[in-house]
This record gives sequence, structure tokens and C-alpha cells, in this order.
Amino acid sequence: MDKRIDKWIWALFAVYCGALAWLLFGQRLGRSQPDYYWGELSARMNLTPLRTIRHFLRLIFLSGNRGLIRSAAVNLAGNVAVFVPAGFFLPRLWPAMGKYWRFALCLAGIMAAVEAVQLATGLGVCDVDDLLLNLLGGTAGFWLYRAFARKPEGA
Repeated sequence: MDKRIDKWIWALFAVYCGALAWLLFGQRLGRSQPDYYWGELSARMNLTPLRTIRHFLRLIFLSGNRGLIRSAAVNLAGNVAVFVPAGFFLPRLWPAMGKYWRFALCLAGIMAAVEAVQLATGLGVCDVDDLLLNLLGGTAGFWLYRAFARKPEGA
């Protein structure tokens, strides 16, 4: 029965990866890209930690505009929530990811690659705060997984 469960987990992981690819890149395909990539680069990149997070928090608490508040809250919460499943899948499918430092290093590397692809292709915004929020979500998922994972029999 354990092999059947593993197959389902691999299938769910594949669906999750496909959904992430669409969220991170696919939904932007077909939209017009800037004519002058390098001229637009500064508008598509944030390398200052917490700049975007502070901006969104200001919108939430100070703007009074319901649409902006909702958009900012969805962006912040979404960047965290979408990577909670990664905290389950990585250590479950690759036991070496059961140590937090390995997991965090792997997820940070994956997210840095995603941000670099977004920057290079113009299919999104390269933002260090996305990496931080995604890592926060993955970390929450990792510790939830660790708290609720079944212990192997005989352990």
C-alpha cells in the first residue's frame, strides 16, 4: 500500500509543479513584452530586501482603497501560501531534504532560478521579496510536515 501512496504523492507533486509553472510563467505568456528590455529592466527588478513587502503593508494599512488592499494582501499571502506544499513534497519525496538547512538551501536555489528566469524572459518581476515570502511558505510547510509526518514503524 505504501507504493500506491507514493505514486499518488508523485502524481500530486507533478500537478503542483505544473500549476506553479503556470502561475509563475504561463499566465503571462502572450502579453506584450517591453520593446527595450534593458530600458525596462529596473521596473522589473527589486533587489532591495523588504521593499515590496513594506510597500504592500503600507497599502494594506494606510491606503483605504479596498481594491489596492485586496491586491496587496493577495500578493503577500499568495506568495507564502503557494509554497507551503513544497515544504511537504520535498522532504517526503527526497528524504535528504528532511534536514531543514538542506531543504531551505534547495528551495532558495529553486526560487533564485525562478526569479532569474522571470527577469531574463520578462515573464514576471524579479523580486527578492518573492524569494523571501516563498521561503517563508515553504518553511511553514516543512515544519507542518515534520509535525504531522508519520514516524516509520520501529523508530
